[in-house]
Formats: sequence, C-alpha cells, structure tokens
Amino acid sequence: MSYAPNQLEEAISKAKTLSEQRKQRKFTETVEISVGLRDIDLKNPTNRINMETLVPNDLGGNISVAVFAEGDLATKSKESGLHTLGRKEIEQLSKEPKQAKKFANQYAFFLAEPPLMGVVARFLGKILGPRGKMPKPIPPKVDIDKFVERYGRTVKLRLKSTPVINAKIGKADLDNKVLTENANAIIQTLTSKLPKGTTQIKTVTIKTTMGPSTKVDKA
Repeated sequence: MSYAPNQLEEAISKAKTLSEQRKQRKFTETVEISVGLRDIDLKNPTNRINMETLVPNDLGGNISVAVFAEGDLATKSKESGLHTLGRKEIEQLSKEPKQAKKFANQYAFFLAEPPLMGVVARFLGKILGPRGKMPKPIPPKVDIDKFVERYGRTVKLRLKSTPVINAKIGKADLDNKVLTENANAIIQTLTSKLPKGTTQIKTVTIKTTMGPSTKVDKA
C-alpha cells in the first residue's frame, strides 16, 4: 500500500479548508506533513534519521538563513539582506548565552565560509550542535544568492525518540499541486531510508500551523 499524489492533494485541500473555516489568522500558515512509523527500534542509533532533503518547489516565505563570513563574502551576504556575523561577532555572541540561544532559534539554517567553521564550532557549538544547526560550508567563489536559494527548498527530517517525523511542505497560499509534489517527495525520501520501505509507514496526516490534522488515505 502506498500514498498516491491524488490522495495527498485531497488531504491538503481538506486541511486548508478546515483551517479557513476557523478563526482568521493574521499570518500565512504553513502546511505540514506528519508521518507515523511502525516496527522501528529507535534505541538503535542507526535507525534514527537526521537529514536534509530538497523538495521540488520553494516552500514560500522568507528563507531562514544566517551566514558566518568575513571580507568580500560578508559584504555580498549583507547586500543580499542576510544576517551575517564575522569572527568578532561570533565571539561576542558566545558571551551572551540568552542572545545566542535566541539567535539559534531564529534561523533554520546556518552557512559558514570554511575558515570560520572551526571558530563557530568553538564558540557556538554548544548552542547550535544540540539543535542540529551546525553550519554548512559555503563553497569557494560561490554565488551566495544562488547558494542560499536552495535552502528555500530544503526540508529537515529528524527521527529521534518517537516514531513520528514532522516536516513543512510549504506556505498555505501555495497551489495544492505544489504542496502535493513537496509532500510526495518527502514520503519518497523517507521510504528510501526505511529498511522495509512503505510497509513501515503507519499513518500520514496533513495540517496547517493552527488547524486540525487530516488523515491521508492509502491507495
């Protein structure tokens, strides 16, 4: 048994409708997918999942990225409107634990030029590490705008202590087919990581940020 795109789209449409029927929000909600698993021993570290995957379509909204860089790269990063920290700012932030935690929670992804990777690990590793947010290296001579754009399609998948994975598939104002393609890509990625494939997927539900869950029927 599997989850066909038409059933995913039907659940997405229903979840959005249920949300619209409730109290009007002053923000655009995010549509989320929740995948419940069976027959998986999470006491065994090899069965846990902690990864990032690219979905076909942009998730909508602002790309939540901060950059650690200096020199020309820092200048270009700031010109692109990205929150950018150099060595001095990194060291200073490490002396302010509350601000460091706020900073870590504010962004979904962190990028760093290679010379600053060790500096970030030394001063902010205790804050970023447990959150699974250690920075990804920025390749030399990269176009920072194009490199950051891919994080608009990047979804984090984490499976630790409970057999459920929750992930964003996009903003609620996106077309249902776009959201369906993203949801389907996430299911396909998870299936490829599970020893027994789709047979280990127990349930799939769709919901908006503040709305109720809608179960996806199997094909």
